[in-house]
Amino acid sequence: MSGGLSRAGKEIPLQTLLPWVHILSFSVWVGANLFVLGMLCPASRGLPSDERPGFVRRAASCLNAVVAAAAPLAVLSGSGAFWLQGTAPGSGAFFVLAAKTLLTALMALNHGLQAFRYHACLEDPLDGRNPWMRLLVTNAVLGVVVLLLGLALRRVAL
Repeated sequence: MSGGLSRAGKEIPLQTLLPWVHILSFSVWVGANLFVLGMLCPASRGLPSDERPGFVRRAASCLNAVVAAAAPLAVLSGSGAFWLQGTAPGSGAFFVLAAKTLLTALMALNHGLQAFRYHACLEDPLDGRNPWMRLLVTNAVLGVVVLLLGLALRRVAL
């Protein structure tokens, strides 16, 4: 067996499987941030002010669980796909990949700050100065940029 997944007697090579796992897990990671930012936080505005912090705290806990599952899988599958592809240092694809890797590391650090340092700052979740909300917005923007770099990477690698 050369490494892959068997299905109905056919083997799916890792070069095919890893990019799909990477895209799916990264979409879940960024999508969870965008869902909390674009749906749950605005929806919490309709709640009474005494219920709002508890609602956003529960949403933040769910976000942390989703990211804790999806982010490592996205990083590992992306690293595996890079290793299998063998991008040469100095090429255009290598520089795009380096930028994507750096921004992904910033996303992970950013989410770590959200989850462990500023999780208690959700007393007034809709305040624009709230550090947790600022980190959420930053993570969502970084996620979109990393997604666009991934699309550029496919373009440069062709």
